[in-house]
Amino acid sequence: MVVLCVDLNMIVPAAFVADAVIAHAGTGVRSFDVVIVTEDGAMTEHEAAWLARHGIQHRITDFSALRTIFGGSGRLTTATLVKLALPDIFSESDGRILYLDSDLTIHGDVAGLFTLDLKGMPLAACRRGVVFHSDGQQKIAEAHFRDLGMSRPFRYFNSGVMLIDLPRWRAAQLTTRTLDFIARNPDLCLLPDEDGLNAVLDGKFAPLSPIWNMVPRRHPAMRVHDRHTPAIIHYSGHDKPWKRFGRDKPLFPDMQAYRLYQAFLRRSPWPHWLAAQWHAGDLLAAMASAITQAPGRLRGKAYSATAYAEKFDAFVATHAFADVEQGVTVSHAGRLNPRS
Repeated sequence: MVVLCVDLNMIVPAAFVADAVIAHAGTGVRSFDVVIVTEDGAMTEHEAAWLARHGIQHRITDFSALRTIFGGSGRLTTATLVKLALPDIFSESDGRILYLDSDLTIHGDVAGLFTLDLKGMPLAACRRGVVFHSDGQQKIAEAHFRDLGMSRPFRYFNSGVMLIDLPRWRAAQLTTRTLDFIARNPDLCLLPDEDGLNAVLDGKFAPLSPIWNMVPRRHPAMRVHDRHTPAIIHYSGHDKPWKRFGRDKPLFPDMQAYRLYQAFLRRSPWPHWLAAQWHAGDLLAAMASAITQAPGRLRGKAYSATAYAEKFDAFVATHAFADVEQGVTVSHAGRLNPRS
């Protein structure tokens, strides 16, 4: 089962991701359901009917019990914590859930992930904090991992793409333990669900190769995309695929993701949604960012695409990944590709 948990403002991105997952599943009988989880009233009957016609299920649940965890910080929406409650929301299931964030673009069939042997682990995910732009950035990240109580060598994962084994998750009581850690350590949990899970698991997860949660084709990661074929691209932070301009977004970005949204929205119940996602202030923010970065690049002090690619390839060459070992991802001459 592929699941996205979203609040009112993220229905369209969730529908976009869900539709893309189905489109890349091939023409045969699909081996998994695709479900969007929301609170009641998050979408109209017309929108829900459109999703159903396109093979996307909709489950309604109550997010209110999770709101107090944030303590009113407003850093992230409550929907970011709903992923922790999935084993309870889908209490009738003893299978697996592939949880996906809604700020993704899908470029490969995810069905193979459900066949993975997780070697007794409750989930599989991709490492985060692997390639750093500077020694200072690495020190900050490692200090954060230590503060979370993690042990060396730090194995911190990104929670935006997680293959969850429901029986093992429940046996480890991960929902209760993670929510308890977040509630006791709100200042440590800058990304509540992700920091909480990593603190509790401390590296005990099955590693996926980075093509299942790839950074966007932006500087300095552009050469990585020339060598490895992403199955899923994750636009974390402010650089969202549905925004034409914005903070932390290149002034002249690769438009692939934006065009994918344009194609999807033309046949959706939300044909005018994309134009409303950015404004003149976003354009000014992108211009200001480009001006700020220009001097460093001209002086050759910006982190280079070559250095980034070398660190990325070194990580791939020296680490084992469950999907590569089991043939879901093909590794040839150091290049990773999802098996077609």
